Amino acid sequence: MFVYSLAGLDIEGETIQDMELPDNETTARLGVYQALARLLAFPDADSHEVAATGGWPERLAHDAKLLAFPFDFGSASIDGSVSQEDFQAEYLRLFEIGDASGPAASLHGGAYTGDRTKRLEEVVRFYEYFGLKASAEDPRPADHLATELEFMKFLTLKEATSASPRLQASFRRAQQDFLERQLLPWLPELVRRTTDLSPMPFWGWAVTTADDFVRTDAAALGAPIS
Repeated sequence: MFVYSLAGLDIEGETIQDMELPDNETTARLGVYQALARLLAFPDADSHEVAATGGWPERLAHDAKLLAFPFDFGSASIDGSVSQEDFQAEYLRLFEIGDASGPAASLHGGAYTGDRTKRLEEVVRFYEYFGLKASAEDPRPADHLATELEFMKFLTLKEATSASPRLQASFRRAQQDFLERQLLPWLPELVRRTTDLSPMPFWGWAVTTADDFVRTDAAALGAPIS
């Protein structure tokens, strides 16, 4: 039984039910996007524990077993001496605060454009078109990387659960469009800015893995890659 939830987004007028999903390449993509969204959200105790045991790459690889393309998630962990508080502080330094060596490598896509308000409006229109809205219980900016990865998870779920080949193709085109317009343009710059801040290796691995997977998945879907 697959238990589905969205972080940062709500489905208007619809209750999410537990469901049986087939094991195939589409649900493998769903699982990877779900794990990446969790990885790039503010780390809680569970995220810290998994990082300390080196379990994040293993978790991603498990979800990815049926992908239609090969992908190596590598290895990543944190030293056992790194407390949850230190782990969270590094996340904040890198992605929200910055330091003397440079500004934060923002996880908000709008920070990489000349007009964040316009970027937010565009991504919100994507969500609203598919019946989604910002979550009141889990408020997070619409252009936060974790929220956008959650949206990709939602679109892959809709593809996986659509009985009609026409609808399946429609949801796949939506994924191509969202990747091309909202994720591909700014993730390489996120990686560069994170690297410039001399990150804890784990967080450098996390953003690089997200960028690499998005680009590989987009290419497999046929989205243009610059």
